[in-house]
Amino acid sequence: MQDSSNLDELDLALVNAVQIAPRGSWQVLGAVLGVDPSTVARRWQRITEQGLVWMTAYARLTAPSAHVLGCVEIDCLPAERDGLAMLLARLPQVVSVHHVGSGRDLFVIINARSLPALSRFVLDELSHHPGVRRTSVHTATTVYGEGAHWRLNALTPAQRAELADHAPPRARQGVLTEQDRDLLVALSVDGRRSVAELAALTGTSVSTARRRLVRLVDHGLVSIRCEVAQSLTGWPISAIFWANVPPDELAAVGRTLAKLPEIRFCAAVTGRHNLVMIVWLRSTEDSQHLEERLAARLPSLSLAERAITLHQLKRQSRLLDDLGRSTEVVPTDPWSDLHLGPRERSPNFA
Repeated sequence: MQDSSNLDELDLALVNAVQIAPRGSWQVLGAVLGVDPSTVARRWQRITEQGLVWMTAYARLTAPSAHVLGCVEIDCLPAERDGLAMLLARLPQVVSVHHVGSGRDLFVIINARSLPALSRFVLDELSHHPGVRRTSVHTATTVYGEGAHWRLNALTPAQRAELADHAPPRARQGVLTEQDRDLLVALSVDGRRSVAELAALTGTSVSTARRRLVRLVDHGLVSIRCEVAQSLTGWPISAIFWANVPPDELAAVGRTLAKLPEIRFCAAVTGRHNLVMIVWLRSTEDSQHLEERLAARLPSLSLAERAITLHQLKRQSRLLDDLGRSTEVVPTDPWSDLHLGPRERSPNFA
């Protein structure tokens, strides 16, 4: 009998197919995989119900945005660390929460609606939390790569090419506004929600919901992302690298890094280091191997710091257990007020 907490070859192929065509129909996905659509749908229901795989959506990070992405390092009192991490993880603006192994206790990525909102939160609330000893904030100026582009590569080249026709476009046209908020929050819970579900959740007609969804997807305003429990991917180790690159080479280096299979997130940031990367590795030894490859391929890049992630508590809209499986949904909402305590409530589309 198949281990219900694992993914077999067909599951992995299905996940890879959804990574490429996140809203592809079961008919399309089944045809590419050579499986009946009803079998594909049953497989998907099983692995999502078990928290092994999930779908989310958010404003695309690799394009200019009115929102501000902040990478926040936090040094905590030991007794307060876990409670503070959970408090942060349940905020709708928090993208990810990492317990890290050196130099800082927590590494948190926050998507705030503005720089003043991010500043007020860190300076007036987070820094004064009784469990916090020190904070350091680095705002992202350009995001070169994000996890929506990471692939399992469980499909053949022919299958990937066939699915490419159903992939969302990457070109960005237009700007997300708060009028898109309710639809984006609903999609953040499940990026494969049907148009009928989205219409009911946003209080609109099916035709209006379809038109709004098509605008977000076809204009490349939203990343619809298929996530997998990291322990099941073959890349179970996560690390954070900080680096320095000459300013005139930063964009070229960032674009090159974003194409590497290990890179889950890569951004130019403010602060003493101008580049930060989140990487996935097959083993702890691969950290050194990756550093050697980066030194050979990108001689202008100087790695300054590196830290292994001991546990990632949150990734996008999900809280995670020790194996990286989804345990709880936190709808993404960068427009809501950013506070440690309960203030403005986000639309509840769980």
